Amino acid sequence: MRAHALNILLLCEGDAESWTPWSGICKSLVDHLRLSGHTVEVGDVDLHGADRYVGALTTFSPRRRRWGTRFHLGAVPFWLRSHRANSRISSCGRRPDVVIQIGATFQIDAEAGVPYCLCCDSNIRVAQQGAPSGFSDAAALSEAEVNAIARREEGVYRDAAAIFPLSENLRRSFVEDFSIPAARVRAIYAGPNLDPGRLSVEPPVHTATAREPTALFVGLQFHRKGGDLLLESFRRVRTALPSARLVIVGVPKDSIGEPGVDCIGEFDKNTPEGLRALVAAYQSADVFVLPTRFEPFGIAFVEAMHFGLPCIGPSAWAVPEIISNGETGFTVPPEDAEALADRLLYLLSDRAMAEKMGQAARARARSFFTWPHAVSRMNEVLSQVTGSRS
Repeated sequence: MRAHALNILLLCEGDAESWTPWSGICKSLVDHLRLSGHTVEVGDVDLHGADRYVGALTTFSPRRRRWGTRFHLGAVPFWLRSHRANSRISSCGRRPDVVIQIGATFQIDAEAGVPYCLCCDSNIRVAQQGAPSGFSDAAALSEAEVNAIARREEGVYRDAAAIFPLSENLRRSFVEDFSIPAARVRAIYAGPNLDPGRLSVEPPVHTATAREPTALFVGLQFHRKGGDLLLESFRRVRTALPSARLVIVGVPKDSIGEPGVDCIGEFDKNTPEGLRALVAAYQSADVFVLPTRFEPFGIAFVEAMHFGLPCIGPSAWAVPEIISNGETGFTVPPEDAEALADRLLYLLSDRAMAEKMGQAARARARSFFTWPHAVSRMNEVLSQVTGSRS
């Protein structure tokens, strides 16, 4: 859907013109909102200088992870970011028609007179559900802190003209956990955070004997993404299929000295070299596997599907919305190393089946998980919010 052209201000923590903030989602949104005809300015509400010092001082904890979580979600940083956001709106040479806000770590004043819409991949109640995993934000916080964050987030959600969650699972949370009217919450999903103008996502043509059957893992947070669980499962796979290979992206080279495991480092998608290396990793594999312990959405699955890879992930969070179990890959119970090994061995042992499921995955990704599709869903709502005619 091509909407009436709007003047949009997109606010996030970090530089929305780079692939760094929010796993590249911000840049993908900016690029495709512009391609759909809108004028998009960006604003960085992250804390710098004295504000960063004050935010860090007021949220200090000797436990590094708890400190980082409090800095990201605490009250003082929230109000400092809110001040930056509202100052950025005031400084716009041309008043925006709408603000698109990434996440709920700051709030736009009603006095600004500009409607705002939120784009989110999680919220504090979803994080609270994920606390038992030990890897969500809520795991590092007390119950009182979680509830205080929920009250701040509720105010942000209540005043938003619309909310764009990346999944149906998250959409339900806004409606059920925060009592946001369902009509104001529209799941938009997401596309791959790889610039299609700089690469080809056509899967390479493989022959059965060209190389070892290869599984791929991509994740900077190795334990949160279930890397240790995958290693346990892969040992079982190697027992039955000694030629199997596991490529791990996101951890230092050669940091895991196990047979068949190849750690190839972390790649920066902002550089041509990093992008090419990541593309080569996707193109070298037969199957993508990410047994993540906490994953409100899972962009890596979407990217792998665009490269024609069947995916294996947990039957939790929004992952079953991405992977069509038995058709484009498999979902397995969380923390089940045996089930993970079984499905991984099945696909690595039958590469014709892996290719068939990969083709289905690619077709599903192209028809559903693209940024033009996501922005089209946003445009339908933005037209209503701003009173525009599409």
